Amino acid sequence: MTSRRTVLRTSAAVTLGATALISGADLAQAQSSTSPQRDRLEAQQCAEIEAVLKSYERALDASDVAGVVRLYTDDAVVLAPGTPSAVGIDAVRAAYTGIFQAIDIDLTFETAEVKIVSPNWAFLRSTSHGVATILATGAQIPSSNQELFVLQKVQGHWKLARYSFSSVLPSA
Repeated sequence: MTSRRTVLRTSAAVTLGATALISGADLAQAQSSTSPQRDRLEAQQCAEIEAVLKSYERALDASDVAGVVRLYTDDAVVLAPGTPSAVGIDAVRAAYTGIFQAIDIDLTFETAEVKIVSPNWAFLRSTSHGVATILATGAQIPSSNQELFVLQKVQGHWKLARYSFSSVLPSA
């Protein structure tokens, strides 16, 4: 036989469970709805991320190792085709030093997509087009790439945490 106390406990549990489900549904609906303030914040974050890409373009085109390295997190990883991964800021610095000693880069980047996945993490997909000049010979080689950047917000500023790219030119 079910006691009145058991019925009351069961009713309370069902009520609490239903309230939690409704509150969870309300929270999910609030998070998925758009608000002008949230849209402005996201647009501001996207603009800041795109500014990082522009700064990267300027530093790369100027062969500015310090300028490039300043844009990366301390634990950054660069995954360039045909080379081992550069892991950590010292390896990233060494990689760009070597690159700038061998070639002069003149690229223009275009943002294809920015996705902010949390307050401190975002993805940026881009394309770049231009030329690379081999410093030893002066030969100019066309360059056309697709890139994927993972950005992390560090002390209030977006920085490059992971970077990978590949050529979209036909194989020679």
